[in-house]
Amino acid sequence: FIITYFVHFFFLTLCSYYLCLQIRNDILSGRLPCSFVTHALLGSYLVQSELGDYDPDEHTAGYLSEFRFAPNQTAELEEKVCEPHKQHKGQTPAEAELHYLDTVKKMAMYGVELHPASDSAGVDIMIGVCSSGLLVYRDRLRMNRFAWPKILKVSYRRNHYYIKIRPGEFEQFESTIGFKLANRKAAKRLWKSTVEHHTFFR
Repeated sequence: FIITYFVHFFFLTLCSYYLCLQIRNDILSGRLPCSFVTHALLGSYLVQSELGDYDPDEHTAGYLSEFRFAPNQTAELEEKVCEPHKQHKGQTPAEAELHYLDTVKKMAMYGVELHPASDSAGVDIMIGVCSSGLLVYRDRLRMNRFAWPKILKVSYRRNHYYIKIRPGEFEQFESTIGFKLANRKAAKRLWKSTVEHHTFFR
């Protein structure tokens, strides 16, 4: 029983570590955008996980310059990371990683796979595919949401991607919304992602 417990614990710890690494890469590459404050908090958990408790004798000015927390990291952000790091005293690496994951899962863009596109008016947008359906963003603001039960069909032709929508309460007919992507390959990639998400989450 004890051996089974430790194997299970080790496996969960390893999984959370690799999940943190993947999310960290998504944040650094810009695939998972977050605010300055969130960058600082997440960075503080990473530092706690890797360096342990804050030590004023050892952790002097500039001790965070070797770490990467954000795509365009600044000295101001590094200073901001230091503040919550001091408050994480006593947290083990595993606990810090769990706090990291708990913070990430509350982010609005977590779990959203973004695809650049343009709408019928030629305006640049991002189409997000997630567990609950499709989201449309413009300048990082959510403009529309299509839940899976509302979507009848998705398709693509050349570099266009189409969503067929179930009629609303006061509508008689189905409607189709089209988006333009960079090329046929991008349209197919979005269609494939939509089908896979729908299959998995529905």
